[in-house]
Amino acid sequence: MSGKPDNSNLVRTRFLLLALLLAYFAQGLAQVTAASITFDEGPHLAIGYATLRTGDFRLQPVHVHPPLANVLAAAPLLLQPDLPNPREIDGWEVSSLSAITDEIVWQYPHPRRLAVAGRLPILLLSVLLGALSYRWSADLGGSRAGLLALALCAFDPNLIAHGALITTDMAAVFFSVAVLYAVRKRESEKARKRKGEGARERESEKVRERKSEKTRRENLWLLAAGVLLGLAQLTKVSALLLVPVVGLLLGVESYQLQVASWKRWLAQFMRRALWVFLPAGLVLWAGYGFEVGPVPGLPFPVPAATHIKIFLALREHYALGHPTFLLGRLSNHGWWWYFPVAFVLKTPLPVLLLTLYAVLRGAYSVIRSHFTFDVSRFTFFVFPILYAATSLFSTVNIGYRHLLPILPFLYIGIASGKWQMADAPSKKLLDITPHVSRFTFYASRFTFYGLLIWLMLGTLRIAPHYLTFFNELAGGPENGYRYLVDSNLDWGQNLWDLKQWMADNGYEHVRYAHYSPARPAAYGIHADFLPPDPRAVAFTPWRPEPGLYAIGATVLQGPYAPDRNTFAWFRAQEPAARLGNALFIYDVPERERPQWLALCANPAPLLPAELVQAKLAAPELRVITFDCTQSQIFGSQGPGGYVLPPDVTPPATAQETLTALQAGGEPSYIYYQLTHIPEPEHALPRTTDGPLDFLGYELSAAEIAPGAQLELRTWWQVKRVPSRPLSLLAHLSGADGVPIANGDGLGVPRDQGQPGDVLVQLHTLPIPPDAAPGDYTLRTGAYWLDSMERWSWNNSNDQIQLPIITINIPE
Repeated sequence: MSGKPDNSNLVRTRFLLLALLLAYFAQGLAQVTAASITFDEGPHLAIGYATLRTGDFRLQPVHVHPPLANVLAAAPLLLQPDLPNPREIDGWEVSSLSAITDEIVWQYPHPRRLAVAGRLPILLLSVLLGALSYRWSADLGGSRAGLLALALCAFDPNLIAHGALITTDMAAVFFSVAVLYAVRKRESEKARKRKGEGARERESEKVRERKSEKTRRENLWLLAAGVLLGLAQLTKVSALLLVPVVGLLLGVESYQLQVASWKRWLAQFMRRALWVFLPAGLVLWAGYGFEVGPVPGLPFPVPAATHIKIFLALREHYALGHPTFLLGRLSNHGWWWYFPVAFVLKTPLPVLLLTLYAVLRGAYSVIRSHFTFDVSRFTFFVFPILYAATSLFSTVNIGYRHLLPILPFLYIGIASGKWQMADAPSKKLLDITPHVSRFTFYASRFTFYGLLIWLMLGTLRIAPHYLTFFNELAGGPENGYRYLVDSNLDWGQNLWDLKQWMADNGYEHVRYAHYSPARPAAYGIHADFLPPDPRAVAFTPWRPEPGLYAIGATVLQGPYAPDRNTFAWFRAQEPAARLGNALFIYDVPERERPQWLALCANPAPLLPAELVQAKLAAPELRVITFDCTQSQIFGSQGPGGYVLPPDVTPPATAQETLTALQAGGEPSYIYYQLTHIPEPEHALPRTTDGPLDFLGYELSAAEIAPGAQLELRTWWQVKRVPSRPLSLLAHLSGADGVPIANGDGLGVPRDQGQPGDVLVQLHTLPIPPDAAPGDYTLRTGAYWLDSMERWSWNNSNDQIQLPIITINIPE
């Protein structure tokens, strides 16, 4: 064999490499052009532009982000002559981020121009991340491993989504991977050097020159790692984790040299650390224009003061927390299990299966090697493991995007491990693992390619709405809003979709509810704002006015809304459309206005009457308070409503309209609408000499056993408002006329009823355990509590006899 490289394989590899990079870019470009400017993109773009135009970093601590990714994204905007001068905007002097962003981004009449110009630099950086993942994986496992890692990156919907948005996330991911790749290349150079060293003989001049060249290359990689480390610090504060990780890796490498003493180890470690951390600090300082300024709490000025202010502001932000939603729950400080749940639900299922396979394979390999320590593997795994561990303690749980730095390492690990084993001839593989048959080997290969095709098809199916991806465990993107919102799903990216939907369906006006401060007018949409926007028009939460509504999934679930039940009415409705899986469209019809509302009070009302009236925009609404555990009341005038606790059975004709939720996701109360009054199962009208007439009854059972309960409901109609306290009776008597059970009471205050109202009283009659079997008489009636005087019925009897109740002894 000539030993020359196989040109056909090289050409094929390069073709696939280019094709995958183009696929990555094309999918990102689809989102670049389709998505409206999202919530975080506006401030990032505005700050980047303001920093480039003015050279002033005053806005950075307000936004708690370093400047590098912002200025990279905003650089193309310098070619746009119609953008305002940041110094001339009202709010510049007081560092008002909202005012600067509104003037530069949200009011700009060409939002697509801003989006495309600002997103392309980030997209190109993301494509470079894919290329870097290829290179690292190819170094570890060959070209096929590199192509696999790139394929996993190129068809990961989360990397595509955030790689095409103006944020700091993907820039931080790229520089984090680049830093550790440079450190790893340094280790590889050192390892090769140690491997080539033989017996210590007198070195020739040529050997010394070769050794000097190797040392120079190693130092260049250390210098590159330092520069990249400084750039990483300029992209995102979370990149600070790289500093101890890089220091740990340098210390481990020095230990691997097997130095004679700890002093020599320390000297070598300090030399390497100086090559890395000194240029990193200089790059960080240069990123802030070599500023020296004051920092709160320090008595003297310091270099890169803005960066320290950003860190302090971010620490304060984490202490205060951030509104977040998970599995129906709301919190301002999150949960330790937020990111594990997000990872399981938003990572493509084929990737989860490949990850499980890689973990099992890795554990098997470690056990077989008798836990041999490999510094190159240590370099690879230490950062993602530490990063994942620190995420469990985060109090700001706002998106899967905070897990993005883990993904490239995951894909490089899957790919390199897969092909390190697969590149071996099948016979050799069978010799290593004789229990694996050739059939099993090829079956596993087909399974692997099947998972890869599954990943690709699943990602392409959701284009261009990559941000809304959820895997099959969550029920797909259509059901993602039930589990996670915010940047996981709904970030304000659907205004172009809304404009197109309204045009296709003939709508010219919409009421818009979203936490993004974007201006729909810039997209050609005539909209009125709803809460939580400070520009919101009047809004009736329990009875929205007729018309078209566009409600973002995030405010629908509660975060950022005035309270989590602001849009509870819409949560109970089926939307007319779901734009990009994240913006819900409702066409609200005209409905009758309720004339009365029965509000449960046991012992206190569930809500203040004034609040109920405000939620229905009906200040004249009649609100009736009553004990819902034993009574019901129905107003005589028009349609009405009920507000009940979730554990109370509503009237038979009630229609559930909305369910209010607590922060933990538990129901708080339910609002029902009633168009007509239910009628008793057994009509038995009787006229009384009191203020109520008897209408009929319902009985739970005609036969009952000792120790059980008999439930009787009696219907009454108000003739006039009672002037004295009263009670409704229910007695179960034996043949001797002596009651064995009674259920007297009235759950409606006498001053709450009006003529024409219908009352329903629940009488619970406990049957004594020693009750003799036989027939018993059930009677009802009413009496005055102050005198115990019973009312007469039809001017004769003081009780109404109901059906005979038979008590049987159970067999």
